[in-house]
Amino acid sequence: MDVAEDPVTVVARLMDEPWDRRWNSLEVAGVDLVSIYTRMEGCTYTWITHGGSLHERGMATVRFISDEIERVLPDLAEHDSVHVWHWLHRIAQLMIAHNTAPIEASS
Repeated sequence: MDVAEDPVTVVARLMDEPWDRRWNSLEVAGVDLVSIYTRMEGCTYTWITHGGSLHERGMATVRFISDEIERVLPDLAEHDSVHVWHWLHRIAQLMIAHNTAPIEASS
């Protein structure tokens, strides 16, 4: 990521990458890639829509996904589409590093 680039823009661009249906059946060390992607997609959409802000429950999901991917990375073989796991991990890491907690609405 270029220092001048906005993390929200970078994450949005990364999420624009097309999904290959061949990845739907990828599972490594008990971690299902399509499940990871689906949860990540929802959190990412919300994070981007709110300008880089996601509530704690959403961020807990992103951290969980990041941890799951980190657990899987050492077990990946080339036929496991290694680049896809790294791609999702990069998105999670950017969101974790650049999240701005939402401002609570006052009553």
